[in-house]
Amino acid sequence: MKHRAFLIALIGIAAMSAAPAAAQSLTGTWLVSSETRRGPQTQTMTLVQDGSALTGSVTLSFGGRRGGGGGGGGGGSQTVDIEDGTVDGDSFSFSYTLTFGDNSIALSFSGTIDGDTMEGTIDGGRGGGRPFTGERGG
Repeated sequence: MKHRAFLIALIGIAAMSAAPAAAQSLTGTWLVSSETRRGPQTQTMTLVQDGSALTGSVTLSFGGRRGGGGGGGGGGSQTVDIEDGTVDGDSFSFSYTLTFGDNSIALSFSGTIDGDTMEGTIDGGRGGGRPFTGERGG
């Protein structure tokens, strides 16, 4: 009888240790960095996770060189809403579209979250497939 109780306790301990970790949430403000052909780029993401749905916005700041977020000589910032945001466990994906006059660029993000850090890949635009990292509270 003692062996049976010991075996049941052992199975219980093994089951608890194999239980998945609590789901992580992407909700919060993130400072995300990536390397572009023009050098480092940072963007602030304000994300809201509701179950497997991910919504929010992204604010990008542009320098004073050509290609900035507005008319004329560049500079300024642009805030856009994220689209098609999904979360599955510690993986996430979303996209957004930047508009410059008559041109637009769609960018897709996919990555993973680990506590207050994230990492992944940006696809779209020129030089797609570039890595990004992010920190919550940015």
